[in-house]
Amino acid sequence: MLAEGIGASGRPNYCLKPRNDPEDKGVLAERMVADTAVAVRDKTGGRFRYDIRNDDRSIGARLSGRIARAHGNLGMKDAPVEIRFNGTAGQSFGAWNPGGLHLYLEGDANDYVGKGMAGGRIVLHPPPNTRFRCGESVIMGNTCLYGATGGHLYAAGLAGERFAVRNSGAVVVVEGVGDHGCEYMTGGVVVVLGAAGLNFGAGMTGGFAFVLDRENRFFDHCNHELVDLHRVDTEATAAIPGASAVQFRDLMANI
Repeated sequence: MLAEGIGASGRPNYCLKPRNDPEDKGVLAERMVADTAVAVRDKTGGRFRYDIRNDDRSIGARLSGRIARAHGNLGMKDAPVEIRFNGTAGQSFGAWNPGGLHLYLEGDANDYVGKGMAGGRIVLHPPPNTRFRCGESVIMGNTCLYGATGGHLYAAGLAGERFAVRNSGAVVVVEGVGDHGCEYMTGGVVVVLGAAGLNFGAGMTGGFAFVLDRENRFFDHCNHELVDLHRVDTEATAAIPGASAVQFRDLMANI
């Protein structure tokens, strides 16, 4: 026997609408698409600026789709759309970023920055008049660059846990990462200009990670099951992180 559930009087016990309208209307995302429509259509690129709040989620994803649909992954790399934000970004800032889209954030971001990133550039930095030390403060949340396949990310600050998990092609410079960094990574380059948390490189089968180990703790923080550790002691091995670090320095100096 089946009994009718006890519910609020007069309320339906089943769905009466074909869908629930999303609470997030994507106002900023729609505005960006409208403002950049001509630049994307004509492949002329351009510079734009917006304020951003932590309830602005997946910013860049909608525009990335328009760019990829019109020109493919790398079709606008020589005439990029450059967008500068000020504030705190919600989750998935720069998700699925394609070649030809450069995002600069003066502030900080939540989880999943650069998720599925395929190309282009994402730069995060604090305001120029900030009093705290960038290398000691978190600038983005957990699981950033999840499944990234390309592009460049530069962050003047620390990242949370599971940074660059499943990265297969992005080139990254960050000033420190939490636990499980580079987990399941298969390609790309990650340069950590500071400390790394526990279980670094678990399941990592490809790519390169360079960690600045000032306190000689990285050996104990690294998962040794699949990775080999080497000192950066030759010109060949120093060239890879050196070039990325120089690019990071020059970007931050000119912001």
